Amino acid sequence: MAANRIILILLWILSLIGISFYGGPVTYVFFAVMTMIPLISLLYILIVYFRFKIYQDMNKNNVVADSISDFYITLQNEDFLTFSGIRIMFYSPFSSVLGIDERTEYELGPFSGIKKETSLLCRYRGEYEVGIKSIVIQDFFRIFKLTYRNREPFRISVLPQIIEFTSLKTLDIKDTSSVETTANATEPDILVRDYVPGDSMRMIHWPSSASTGKLLVRKMTGEENSGLGMIIDPSRYSEDPSYYLPLENKISEIAIALAMYFVRNNTPVSIYSFSGRLIENTVKDTEGFKSFYSFISHFIFEKDNTQEKLFLHLAERQSVFSDKLVIMILHTLSPEANRTVDLLKRNGVLVVIYLVTDDDKEAESARILCEGDLFVIPTQADLREVL
Repeated sequence: MAANRIILILLWILSLIGISFYGGPVTYVFFAVMTMIPLISLLYILIVYFRFKIYQDMNKNNVVADSISDFYITLQNEDFLTFSGIRIMFYSPFSSVLGIDERTEYELGPFSGIKKETSLLCRYRGEYEVGIKSIVIQDFFRIFKLTYRNREPFRISVLPQIIEFTSLKTLDIKDTSSVETTANATEPDILVRDYVPGDSMRMIHWPSSASTGKLLVRKMTGEENSGLGMIIDPSRYSEDPSYYLPLENKISEIAIALAMYFVRNNTPVSIYSFSGRLIENTVKDTEGFKSFYSFISHFIFEKDNTQEKLFLHLAERQSVFSDKLVIMILHTLSPEANRTVDLLKRNGVLVVIYLVTDDDKEAESARILCEGDLFVIPTQADLREVL
């Protein structure tokens, strides 16, 4: 393209010299042609810019991360001119359009189109734009090139994938299968819970009630609970999609994989997160898993959903402190998280932390501070190998 521009400029200068020193119809025509070529090229590019159409479509509504879906692209010329030298560029690195080379140039005759049947691979859970990102137009003489963003981007919501396990390297199912139950529970322990109608007034824990402003009763040893709790980090740690999409995808993947594993092993799990308020999902069976999968698939991680708020509200709930095992899926080990780990361990609760991070310093710092079992999971890790 640069060479063509240089040649055009040299020819235009030569034509200018011709009409200046020699004159005559041939030199004037030559000068006019050299002058009109760039104007015609610019006009051509403007026509293509306004008249060239792109259509994108899929054959299904639900797209799952790390799976291939059929994807259709139509390039349409709705003008009487032939469109030549057109290239299409795709969104990356969140998704890939398979079967099309970005270096390919397309030529469309007047009022014609090209339909491409391709495949789309979306790498992460979340909502983002896929398919054609921009269009590159070149004129016939290869003098000018215009790159512009697709005026009608294709935006989809990608669901997290479900990874199933028969066994886990990082957890022993025996740790979750022993739940204390006693038909006639009479001995209170150090924990408290919300008062419900029917509770004896003698069991009210007045110091805790006074500090929280609501009635709390001592929790009885043997009161039934799920035995397993899972805490999901709800915060968005960056405004950059290239940072938060892989992170949120991996956190969701881990939560889903563990929930599926426990359902298959008939172990109920209470899953906690935060979105303006503490949210609890109880997964006991397949229906409960489907409900949780729908929840986590559409859950919006937000900057304001901090770990501080999550663990503060969790402490008020108290029920998590009566579990046998608590799993935390976090991106960073905040002071609030570490304090909660300490409280859980003092109440005899086993704590396992999955720290999703690519930061070696963050991982090393967490290993030093953490008093529970901690496993570092990189955002690009295969859960089948590390979980």
